[in-house]
Amino acid sequence: MCNAGTTCRRVLAVGCGLALAVSAAAQEPHNASTDAPALLAATRPDGPLPTAGLGDIYLEAIINGTSTQIIARFRLHDGRLSTTADELRAIGIRVDDLQPNANGLIALDGIPGLRYVYDVRTQQAQFALDDTRRVPNVLSYQTQRRVAATSGTGLVLNYDAYLQPTTLGPGGPSLGLFSEQRVFHPGGVFANSGVAVFGSSAHRYTRLDTSWSHSDADRLTTLAVGDTVTSSLSWSRAVRLGGMQWRRNFALRPDLVTYPLPALGGSAAVPTAVDLYVNNVRQFTGQVGSGPFVLNNAPAITGAGQAVIVVKDALGRDVVTSVPLYIDTRLLAAGLLDYAVELGFLRNNYGVRSFDYASSPALSTSTRYGLTSSLTLEGHAEATRSVANAGGGALVRLGQDGVLSGAAAYSQGDGQSGAQGTIGYQYRTPIFNVDVQGMRSFGTYRDLASAAGAPFLRSLLRTTVSVPAGRSGSVAASYIGVSDPVTGRSRIVSLSYSTQVGRDFSLSASAYQDLADSRARGVLMTLTMALGNDTSTAVGVGTDHGHTSATVSAIRTPEYGGGFGWQLQANQTGSDRRSLAQLNYRSRYGDAFVAAQEVNGQTSTAVDLTGSVVVMDGDVLPGRRINDGFALVSTEGIPNVPVTFENRLMGRTNAGGHLLVPDLVSYENNRVAIDPLVLPINAKLDTSTMTIAPADRSGVLARFRIETFRGAQLRLVDAQDQPLPAGSTATLVRNGQRYPIGYDGLAFIDTLDTENTVRVDDVSPPCVVQFTYPADAGALPTFGPLRCVPQPQRGAP
Repeated sequence: MCNAGTTCRRVLAVGCGLALAVSAAAQEPHNASTDAPALLAATRPDGPLPTAGLGDIYLEAIINGTSTQIIARFRLHDGRLSTTADELRAIGIRVDDLQPNANGLIALDGIPGLRYVYDVRTQQAQFALDDTRRVPNVLSYQTQRRVAATSGTGLVLNYDAYLQPTTLGPGGPSLGLFSEQRVFHPGGVFANSGVAVFGSSAHRYTRLDTSWSHSDADRLTTLAVGDTVTSSLSWSRAVRLGGMQWRRNFALRPDLVTYPLPALGGSAAVPTAVDLYVNNVRQFTGQVGSGPFVLNNAPAITGAGQAVIVVKDALGRDVVTSVPLYIDTRLLAAGLLDYAVELGFLRNNYGVRSFDYASSPALSTSTRYGLTSSLTLEGHAEATRSVANAGGGALVRLGQDGVLSGAAAYSQGDGQSGAQGTIGYQYRTPIFNVDVQGMRSFGTYRDLASAAGAPFLRSLLRTTVSVPAGRSGSVAASYIGVSDPVTGRSRIVSLSYSTQVGRDFSLSASAYQDLADSRARGVLMTLTMALGNDTSTAVGVGTDHGHTSATVSAIRTPEYGGGFGWQLQANQTGSDRRSLAQLNYRSRYGDAFVAAQEVNGQTSTAVDLTGSVVVMDGDVLPGRRINDGFALVSTEGIPNVPVTFENRLMGRTNAGGHLLVPDLVSYENNRVAIDPLVLPINAKLDTSTMTIAPADRSGVLARFRIETFRGAQLRLVDAQDQPLPAGSTATLVRNGQRYPIGYDGLAFIDTLDTENTVRVDDVSPPCVVQFTYPADAGALPTFGPLRCVPQPQRGAP
């Protein structure tokens, strides 16, 4: 039998070639002298094709002298070869500009940029192609296939309890409890959150958000019903409302690059290695066959840069291609559409009142569209009973010289109107960055946020310039000018510097001045030292509004796998003194800390507990707080099995064979595994590793199928207590399964029952063994010697 499709087609090609030759000779047996020259001429690379209609033939495809390792089907008719578009694509020939005939075939001699020779002797179709006619080889950084996101069914209860036994003020002890209840299912996620406060003066619960959402990864859309936050653009403001939201959600496909990328590729004269360098850092290396190729991944930079592609030519020399880059993730790739539509009622006094919504409905919609790789258009509109607002904008990439942005909007309501204009420019390189953003409103400009009580700025100008300083430092200067109808006007200039000093020290310094208030100025300098073992200490001195301050701190962060951490801090600003001592603890079941703070002689204490409780697969499990996806690992009831997540030990399964693994990234590949070496010796395991992708804020049941079997090693002997001969076969009568007998009469049988009968037919005389598997035999015992009792030979029928 053939083991691969290519091998089968090669055999078929040889057979067809022989059959065609015999058929051609048999059609005119009296003209042998004429047929021979014709066939010989067809074997020459420049010879004519046979003119007889010979039907389908199978030929090896050769492109520019290199075998494609593909046998393709062609139709030979009236001296012309033709084939289907699918066959041409399979062997690497571009067909997007070709039109098949009524029979679905494309004649090879009618394809621009293609020449071919049909070699009858070698049964090959030899093509000469330009790179423009070839399908480029696509090289990718990603070698692992993306796993489809799934969701189990269950309940997550997140909590964060903050207890203050003593406080700085006159109030007594208080307890604050944040809680989130989340039900997840393949049909969507329902979530509710709120804060409960218990103190000497008040006991209350305030609901925060309640919503149901469903995401469609195939259509890249998310529908949410309930409390939501509207989508916004860089020149519009988001608001909270209760209602519905339907939006494009690119986060459902983390592998999808939404911003425009340059065409990185080239052509290889021979099969060769390809290296990609971006800003002198190698980001990809791989192998490619001869012909054109493209690199189908995003360079890991933002802003301006240089990509260099290196391949070998036919003589082994390096061929270097340089491509200038400018990448801005705010742009959308050509043809890509992003949108959001929200309809509902504005939320007022969020965090203070549970059900305070406006009486009139509100509508908001935002749209972004990549018109070209250099131009992204934006639009936004919103309306409620008191105001209507609409505007448009664009981002334009100026070649390699940065991105220019601008927008204009107009509002009208309650007999008043106004407008807003924004303009910005951003340019980033490895050695220089500049970002300028400006906004100004005219008249009485309003939006939904204004209707909810948030005033709109009259003007805003923000400018930032940064450059590297030395081997590891950077210097940044900025200016922020704000005109606010509530707080007035401010114009703040600032300068900052940061650098690494040696291997263990880092230094940062900053200064600011408000040009609208001569007293508003400050300077801060901080020296940080790494002590190892996730421990660091810092010393800072500075002045702000004429008050001098000094701070000393030390901190140790708990390890991710669990353990203790701590924090110590002392600060003095003018005559005010503050000190803090805090002890942290992290475990599989949550995070906790206890803290004591002293301010000018008054002391307060606090205790905090954060974690979650998960109900899933018939079990209730405590764990760390779960903000996104997670996995519940099941080992079919087998306890104490080590579980790893991305090669990090997460713990061991509990008595029910479960372990909760938090912190999975939704819609991404996440690798969980168990240690098969600790399983019982009589356990069967299909796989010890799983790659899973949870849906948004959902859990996945990672069930490792583990089956235990009843097996034993049998020591079989004959009537004279001699081992049965090696090479003979034992048959379990109950199911007919056959097992080989090795040296010393040993046979391993893995499907035993309490009462068993084993037959050995290929010894003389045939014999039978009957034995009992004791209940307390343990895993994989050895029984024997077991005497195989001779049986009378069965006569032939």
